[in-house]
Amino acid sequence: MDVQVRAHDLIEEGRFHDAVDLIRKESQVSGPTALEVAKVLRAGEVLPGFPMFDEDDLLTRVRKLIDAGHRKQAVFLVRSTEDMSQSEAEAFVDSLSGEPNA
Repeated sequence: MDVQVRAHDLIEEGRFHDAVDLIRKESQVSGPTALEVAKVLRAGEVLPGFPMFDEDDLLTRVRKLIDAGHRKQAVFLVRSTEDMSQSEAEAFVDSLSGEPNA
C-alpha cells in the first residue's frame, strides 16, 4: 500500500510520530524530510510523485487499486500524480470504477 496513504491513516488515528517514522523508513528519506511530508499529509494535501516506485501508467495503477478494493489509495494516487483536488480525484476514480462518490 502507498506510503502516503498509510501515513495519512496513522495521522488520522492521532499517531503523527508513527507516521513520520513510517515515511522515513519506507521512503528512505531523512528525518526532517519525513517530518515535512507528514505535515503536508496532516494538512490534507498530498505530494506528487512521493515516493515513486511503480512503472505502470496511471490508469493501470488506479484500476489495480480499485479492483483490490483500495479506493482511498487510488484517490491519493490520482491526487499526487495529477495535481487534482480531493473531489476531482474522487470523481476520476469513481468514473473508472463505475461507483458513485462515497
